[in-house]
Amino acid sequence: MLVALLSSQYTRFATLAEAWLAMGATAFGVYQEDRPLVYWPAGHRLAKPSTVAPIKHNESELGDLRVAGLSGLVFEQRLRADADMISYILQLEDELQMMTADLVTSQDQQLALYRLTQTMRDHVTVAETLATVLSEAMRMVKAHSGYALFVPASAQEPLLVQQPPDALPPELAWRLYWQAQASEREISLGEHESELAAIGAVNLLHMPIRVRGTVMAGIGMVNRSGGFHAPDIKLTRAIANQASAQIERMLLYQEMFDQAKLRTEMDLARRVQLDLLPHTLPSVPGLDIRAKSQPAYQVGGDFYDFIVQPGRPFIFSIGDVTGKGLSAALLMTMTRTAIHSKAQFMPYPTPEAVMRQSNEDLYADFTRVGVFATAFVGQYEPGSTTLMYANAGHAPVVYRPYDGEAILLRADSTAIGILPVSHCRNQRLRLGPNDLLIAATDGFTDVRDADDEILGIDKFVELVESLHDLSATEIVARLFEETDHFGQGRPQDDDQTLVVIKGAAS
Repeated sequence: MLVALLSSQYTRFATLAEAWLAMGATAFGVYQEDRPLVYWPAGHRLAKPSTVAPIKHNESELGDLRVAGLSGLVFEQRLRADADMISYILQLEDELQMMTADLVTSQDQQLALYRLTQTMRDHVTVAETLATVLSEAMRMVKAHSGYALFVPASAQEPLLVQQPPDALPPELAWRLYWQAQASEREISLGEHESELAAIGAVNLLHMPIRVRGTVMAGIGMVNRSGGFHAPDIKLTRAIANQASAQIERMLLYQEMFDQAKLRTEMDLARRVQLDLLPHTLPSVPGLDIRAKSQPAYQVGGDFYDFIVQPGRPFIFSIGDVTGKGLSAALLMTMTRTAIHSKAQFMPYPTPEAVMRQSNEDLYADFTRVGVFATAFVGQYEPGSTTLMYANAGHAPVVYRPYDGEAILLRADSTAIGILPVSHCRNQRLRLGPNDLLIAATDGFTDVRDADDEILGIDKFVELVESLHDLSATEIVARLFEETDHFGQGRPQDDDQTLVVIKGAAS
């Protein structure tokens, strides 16, 4: 070190020598272990110096300054001050070298972290990310082996990645993970730890990785030569932070992917459900028929259906399964299918018989999952003026005769799936010219206004009364408009389905 300083600071030493020679010294020199490194004037070896001062660095003596021809306290103090100055220069040189090394190391680490980030950009799974982070961390920290873990918040399986595959017993890795999660701090184990000795390891550093505010992952470095010190811990923490950001990005990507997949599946379910509804309205002599369904979500639990067969009466149905969304849609399909098949294939179908058989088919399944379905089935013989119907807990169903006032047709039986036996009975009403029957689901009567007040059945009956002179098509359009206006444009709380049957004017 002293030789290097002489090489870089030779001019400074020459200036000191000239000052001492000007004061009357016969010689000035720098020695190390009694060997002359440099001296002035040339040829004078300072065999018998009159004054000597040591050059120290970090409590160690590296060499000394020697002067011949001058002695006394003043010259001793002056020479000691020069030696102290050289010691101070040595310290500054040493600190500068350390700072330079730190800067180089920091630059290398920043470059390595940047490369790590670039490498992880194309990864689309947490497993790929963990494997890359572990590999790069081992290289940067110079660990012989390592592991990385991830415990997702969902029901997915936890991940454990090791390099090499048997770097650590899995039970030890997971124990360290849970300890770090509890303390939210890194864990460092030395060679005195019995757990490491048992597997032939010397040292270990486990760093927790916070994801979305909680410790969901961790990375462990095993067997680093010289152990893990502050710079290694700091570097591993920086790697963990990079891994945290990348894992969060992966989770967000996966969530977006899952949501897109769910939207696709829901769109498909919506198309399937809409395909189950009649594509065209039936043409039945003596009747003006219109219907419309509008789910609150992409799919819903409401349905309507028309069955027209040559030589058989016209049968229609409307129903509402408890719940909303995909589960309600699945149960709606079951209910519609049961009613449709009975109405289509029974030798002598009547609303009462259709309800009884459908309830028997669906009761066990509905009871098992804790749901029920309200339904209304009507039957009309073309050319007649009578409608036969059965009502299993369904509302609102409003009848408005051309020469009377609108009234609510109440159900005479519980909904499908409530009791093992349906108590529906065939009911009859007149359905001649301008007589009106409207069967709706409770998505209409449950609409709420800005004050959280519901429309209710009474107001719905009043609304039907005000619209009875219109055609079936106009009534459907106006009922949807009026309920939307009442709700002041708020999103639907429930599915809305409507069937309007009106006697055609003669």
